Amino acid sequence: MKKYKFYLPVLLLLLASCNKKFLDLTPVSTIAPGQFFKTASDAVTAVNGCYASLAQGSQYGSTFEVLMEARADNFTDQDPSSNAGQNYQVNRYSDNPGNTNFYNAWVGVYNGIFRCNTLLTAIDGINMDESLKNRIKGEARFIRALSYFNLVRLWGPVPLLTAAIDPVQAVTLKRDDVAAVYKQVEEDLVFAAANLPATYAPTELGRVTSGAAKGLLGKVYLYQKKYAAAQTVLQDVIDSKVFTLLPKVADVFSTSNKYNAEILFAVRYAKGVANQDHGFWYANSQTITVDTTLLKAYNVADLRRSLSESVKPAGNANMMPRKFLDDPVNGNAGNDFPVLRFADVLLMQAEVLNEVGYSTGGSAFAYLNMIRNRAGLSTLNSGDLPDQASFRREVYIQRRLELPFECDRWFDLVRTNRAVSEILANKKVTLPAFRLIYPIPQQEIDIMNNKATFPQNQGYD
Repeated sequence: MKKYKFYLPVLLLLLASCNKKFLDLTPVSTIAPGQFFKTASDAVTAVNGCYASLAQGSQYGSTFEVLMEARADNFTDQDPSSNAGQNYQVNRYSDNPGNTNFYNAWVGVYNGIFRCNTLLTAIDGINMDESLKNRIKGEARFIRALSYFNLVRLWGPVPLLTAAIDPVQAVTLKRDDVAAVYKQVEEDLVFAAANLPATYAPTELGRVTSGAAKGLLGKVYLYQKKYAAAQTVLQDVIDSKVFTLLPKVADVFSTSNKYNAEILFAVRYAKGVANQDHGFWYANSQTITVDTTLLKAYNVADLRRSLSESVKPAGNANMMPRKFLDDPVNGNAGNDFPVLRFADVLLMQAEVLNEVGYSTGGSAFAYLNMIRNRAGLSTLNSGDLPDQASFRREVYIQRRLELPFECDRWFDLVRTNRAVSEILANKKVTLPAFRLIYPIPQQEIDIMNNKATFPQNQGYD
C-alpha cells in the first residue's frame, strides 16, 4: 500500500475528548469508524484532530524549523553527520529529492489536509447548531488554508485537494498552479474570518479566532503583493483592540503565560503529557549555532538580542536560542509555537502602507516605531528614513530582529527577492536560484510517474 501513502494517511481524528479542555488531545474513549460524524461532539473531536496535525513532528513540532528557518541565515550548520547530514544539506543548499525532511513534511501536511477535508465533507450531514457548525468549518478551513500556504511556499505548485478522495483518484492528481492554490487559501480564510468568534472562553483558548484568520489573510495578500487588500484586513486586526504588544518582548515567550494578548495563533503543546509535548526547538550540538550575523545585527541597546543568544537547557548538553527555553519534564518541553503574533501584524502593516505609498508621517512610522520602542530602540522619523526604499529596508531589518526562529526569515527573503544576495553576504554560501523552493519528495515523483502532470521542480530532476 505504499503507493497510496501520500494521499491516504491514517485517519487519526480521535485525538480529543470533547468533554475536556480543548488542549487535552488525549483520547478517553474510542468512536467506532461507523459512528464518525453523527453528533456535534463528533465534529468537535474531529476538528481537534485537525489542530493536532499541526503539532506533529513533521510540521511545527520539528521539521518546519529545519525547512523554514535553518534554510535561511539565522543558523550555521557545521555538522554533516547528524541525521545522515540531511539537515546540514538543507542549511547548505546541497539537498536532493531523497531528503527525508521533505517527505516527512509533505506527508504530514497532507495528513492534516486530509483530516480537514474529511470533516468538511461530513459535517453538513450532522444535525447541530448552525453557528457551531460554521465555527467548526471556519476552524478547519483556517487550518487547511495555513497548510496550503505552507505547501505553496515550500514547493510552489502542489496538488489542491478540497475533498476526501479514494486511491483511484489519488494517482490521477496533478500539481495545480500557485494562483489556484492561493485562491483557495483566500476563500478559506475569508470564510473563517466571517464565521469565527473574536474570542473564546478560557477553556477553549487556542482555537482560531476571526482576528487570526484576518491576520493570516493579510500575510497571504502581502505575499502576493495585494497591498490594498492586505491593508484592509490587517487594519481590522489592529483596530479590533483584541490583540496588543506586551510591554516586554521576553514576556511573549513566557511559559507561564503562553497564549497571551500578543498571540493571534500558536500551535499548542502541553509539557509532561505524552504526545502533547515536544523536543527542544533548535537545540543542537555546538556545531549548529545561531549565526553571528544575526547577533551582530542587533544594536547594543536592543532588548531582543538576549532572546537570540544560545543557552543550555537544564539537563541537556546542547545549546538553543533563549527565546524557546523551557524547563524540561522527562527531557521534553511544552512551550507553544507562535505561528502569528501582533508584532508581525504591525510590521506587515507598516510594510504594506509603505508599498501603497510612502508618507513622511502617519501610521506606517507609528507601527514601525511601536516595534522599535518596545525593543529599547529610538523613534525614527522621515529624517532617518527619507524615502520608500529606506523605510522598506528598515522594515526588513526589524522583521529579522523581531521574528527569528519563528519560521518567517526564509520566506521573507524569498518573497522580497533578497534570498540570493543576503545568503551570499551573510552565510558566504552560494545559493542557486532554483533552490528557492524545495524538490518534490522523490517518493511522490515515483508514485505519480507522470512528468507532464507531476513534474519535479526545475533544477532537481
